Amino acid sequence: MPLGISSGFWLLVGLIRSVFEIFDKRKNSNRKPKHKPSDIAVVIPAHNEELVIRACIRALKQSLDKKQIYVASDGSSDKTYFKARLEGVKVVNIHPGVGKAKALVYLINKFNLFKKYKFIFIVDADTKIDKNFVKGALKMFEDQEIKVVFGTARIYWPSHFWPRLSLYFVAYRERLNRMLQYFFMFGQTWKYTNVPYVIPGFATIYRSTTLKQLKIDTPGLLIEDFHLAFQFHRKKLGKIGYHPALIGWDQHPDNLIDYWKQVRRWNIGFFQTVKKNGIWPSFFWASLGLFMFEVTLHAIFLLFVPFITLYWVSPWLFGHFFLYDTFVDFYRQFGLFQNVSLLDILVTIFLYDYGMTIVFGLMGKKPQFAIYGLFFFFMHFVTSLILISSIIPGFFGKSTGRWISPKRYSVGLTSG
Repeated sequence: MPLGISSGFWLLVGLIRSVFEIFDKRKNSNRKPKHKPSDIAVVIPAHNEELVIRACIRALKQSLDKKQIYVASDGSSDKTYFKARLEGVKVVNIHPGVGKAKALVYLINKFNLFKKYKFIFIVDADTKIDKNFVKGALKMFEDQEIKVVFGTARIYWPSHFWPRLSLYFVAYRERLNRMLQYFFMFGQTWKYTNVPYVIPGFATIYRSTTLKQLKIDTPGLLIEDFHLAFQFHRKKLGKIGYHPALIGWDQHPDNLIDYWKQVRRWNIGFFQTVKKNGIWPSFFWASLGLFMFEVTLHAIFLLFVPFITLYWVSPWLFGHFFLYDTFVDFYRQFGLFQNVSLLDILVTIFLYDYGMTIVFGLMGKKPQFAIYGLFFFFMHFVTSLILISSIIPGFFGKSTGRWISPKRYSVGLTSG
């Protein structure tokens, strides 16, 4: 993420929100809850999730009754359906698979959940909800303007001394998530701003009356998360709530192929959503437009960094040649670059990026980030390549909405 206008502005808003909430917490500490956990129905779409589905359900059963949990095994070829049934929850088997969005709609309609429950809790099958999530979310819903509440993703981080390639990919995603949460999400979900660009589907609670007004299974979209947020803002349905204390333990891709597929799916889904909804005059789009502009420029720049590096080392490898000298003469015509070398640019970028990695590693008690962060540039390049390559299929491609989950691994109920 670039250190630009968007990140600086939303970081400042987040800091202001933190100050306001300190006083607001003292003011409302004795308020009695208006809603009960029994008001919530949980819907879990699952595709080949036999390794994680029972842990997901067991985590939910710490705060909700099993009768409130509904699972759709969507086109699974493994034992997802049977594993879910062992937990005593309501399970349906959908064949052939219809995709996450349609599976959600199927569950809601089949069990008439809009009429039976005040809230619909959408949970990914690989997510383990913290036992305090429901209590904290219901407290946020005491504000009648709050119509949706979503949580923050945490990861299982095993103790290890020697670096592992699989955890390199997990560490990269974890750092990116932390930057998005602290530099953007916390400030964007303050009640006085409230312009989050996405409503993450891994752990989100909707008021039933609100979700009923949104189109979940829109044809041609690869994912529903962005489209739900765009609809919500365009229809001016209320406020979206978020707080880092609402935790869902999640799994991130631990290999390059799964990372590529998942991030490309998200990026294509975002551009499909932009095409589907268009642009309308609003603070939401002013904020999103600036963010898109900065991130796209950042991605283009990162794609050129290997070439900049080659230009920098070429005099030592091949001696000076015309193309290198022409490039140097060109960029030194602009502003501060008159007195800045290519080496200065590369070193500054690395130090800023690595410094952020160290900070988030210390905050999350993950000292191994100091090692993994030395090699994050490769993933920056990959992520930028995915973004730029997703634009055309995002605006001109279509999708059935069906998905293939990344490789899962079985972990215990308690994560760290």
